[in-house]
Amino acid sequence: MSKKNDRAWFVCPQWVALQSAHYAGDAEAARALKLDPRVLARLRARTPVAKSTLRRALHALASRHAVGSPIALMVDTRAS
Repeated sequence: MSKKNDRAWFVCPQWVALQSAHYAGDAEAARALKLDPRVLARLRARTPVAKSTLRRALHALASRHAVGSPIALMVDTRAS
């Protein structure tokens, strides 16, 4: 496993629009998607999260609603 500083951190710029289209708030989305409300708050604030965390959130959303390819919505925040 790579060191924490070397790991990639990801965001989903469309998360706010996707979540607000289907859920009224973070608490409702957390219950429906079975995710931690703190993770949803970080996604809403566009704070980078681990790839696995974002992938899990997007797959949970895609399994309940038609949002397209969840992997295409992920953006790497590492400097190129």
